Amino acid sequence: MSPTHETSIGELISIFYARFMELYGDEELASVATAAVINDLLTAERTRAPVRDAA
Repeated sequence: MSPTHETSIGELISIFYARFMELYGDEELASVATAAVINDLLTAERTRAPVRDAA
């Protein structure tokens, strides 16, 4: 079993925003890209939760 590392939503937002700023060099684009990725992650987690809970 591999060790787990817990990351808060705030840490994820900061990490993604910093990476998108490096990638795009534009605050607005980095903000939109970060929001889209976080939304996708939260949506994916909601759709997986019932499967994990059922196991």
